[in-house]
Amino acid sequence: MNISAQRQRNIQLVFLLSAAALIAKVAHLQLFDDSFRKRADATTIDKLTVYPPRGLVYDRHDRLIINNEAMYDLMVTYNQVDLKSMNILKFCRLLGITEEEFYLRLKKDWRSGKYSRSVPFVFDKKLSIEKYALLQESLYEFPGFFVQVRNIRGYPYHAGAHVLGYINEVDPRDIERSNGEYESGDYIGAAGLESEYEAYLRGVKGHTSLLKDNLGRIVGKYMNGAYDVPAIPGHDLTSSIDIDLQTYGERLMQNKTGSIVAIEPKTGQILCMISAPTYDPNLLAMTQGRGAIFSQLLTDSLKPFFDRTVMAKYPPGSIFKTVVSLVGLQEGTLSPGHGVSCNGGYFYAGRLYKCHHHS
Repeated sequence: MNISAQRQRNIQLVFLLSAAALIAKVAHLQLFDDSFRKRADATTIDKLTVYPPRGLVYDRHDRLIINNEAMYDLMVTYNQVDLKSMNILKFCRLLGITEEEFYLRLKKDWRSGKYSRSVPFVFDKKLSIEKYALLQESLYEFPGFFVQVRNIRGYPYHAGAHVLGYINEVDPRDIERSNGEYESGDYIGAAGLESEYEAYLRGVKGHTSLLKDNLGRIVGKYMNGAYDVPAIPGHDLTSSIDIDLQTYGERLMQNKTGSIVAIEPKTGQILCMISAPTYDPNLLAMTQGRGAIFSQLLTDSLKPFFDRTVMAKYPPGSIFKTVVSLVGLQEGTLSPGHGVSCNGGYFYAGRLYKCHHHS
């Protein structure tokens, strides 16, 4: 074998070994290493928050006094919206908004850190069921937009506004204080039991990853939901309130100003807390028109937001008179028809002790 033929075989061997190494590497990437596939898939994956159902609230007799009802929020991921190809006019007609309002809702202060172009935020909240159904038919035409379902509160007895409270959308201060627990668009207990037991009622958010095609349409869950984290529902709460007594007391206080608190002496449990004037707690459910209703209640001269059971100042009542009267009746020193005349004070040891009202 001459030297030239040997060199030729050596060169061929080098090429064969290089080709084999390249094929082996490609096979490894295709069959065993899915990191590149995951990167490609990541461009078509939306990670969405799953909101937990808030805990239910019952009265002392296990009657449901705060429940959950479905609400629909229209969400948008800014960097997935193609404004050049999107039919903005049709989209605005479906929502009943102007083009100016459309661009205004998309415009955010990205530098503040509150919003991100890659993280969904609320574009239109609290859609009516009719608008939701209409929008769902055409939503695939508008990549970047999707509907998120969560719960609003319902108050089936239409009573107990001050004691039960309401929920509200978080503000920047709530987000800052929460250490990442809340983000823009979340809801938080703002008054009454809803606020006092917020950590107990709210539950824990989860998330799901959805696959989308090149048209932005959802085609399934990423890895069949293997990486999804389910939401944990909030805890249910049983209060000491007797809702029948609460509604009865509120009827008695209609067109009046004042308060009623009924306490069980043995345990100190609150049976009812009535402040009048009051309002239907369903008026402050997270629905369309809530802002206007809230402003109207806030500026009402009768101050329906003012909880007179804990915030008003009243002169102390003569509780001891009831006790003394009961003892007198029991001992027979007083009769049911016995009366006492009060002239505004009592003389003792040459000194006049005036009643509270006359002091």
